[in-house]
Amino acid sequence: MEKKTQLSVILNNTPGELSKLCDILKAVNVNILAMSIQNAKDSVKELFNMREKTGRRIALAESYRGILKDSSDYSLIRLLVDKPMEAEKAFLKGKHLLEKEPIVVFRLKNQPGILGQVAKRFGEAGVNIDYIYGSAMEDATESIFVVHIAESDLDRVKDAFKDL
Repeated sequence: MEKKTQLSVILNNTPGELSKLCDILKAVNVNILAMSIQNAKDSVKELFNMREKTGRRIALAESYRGILKDSSDYSLIRLLVDKPMEAEKAFLKGKHLLEKEPIVVFRLKNQPGILGQVAKRFGEAGVNIDYIYGSAMEDATESIFVVHIAESDLDRVKDAFKDL
């Protein structure tokens, strides 16, 4: 387990934007190690549906429709890169909306049940996983997972995984 920095960039939800983002990183010789792309509109829809199903929706459907309309123009790109400081400078130079935050990265054996073991340790440590994304090729021996947790939980996670 390693503590790393994740960059989150908001892009217009139009054809070619991801290519432009990749060109920015290529120009400063930054490699993408992991990435998650989420359409903002889909996030709002998921929130609306989840709150509807659980009976916890308090806002009127019209409020969600307004947010849905506004959010359909954007996507959120979360990136783990090999040189976050260089990437940050390049994005800011290009006037991209950018946030950076700490995340934890796990390199795990690529076999059934390993991620479940990791998730169990988070639970036993009383640490909630906000979101996770990862990848491995089918025949790879190793997988990579990026985990976002509350920054205040980082020390507890370090203790829970000190033997890894």
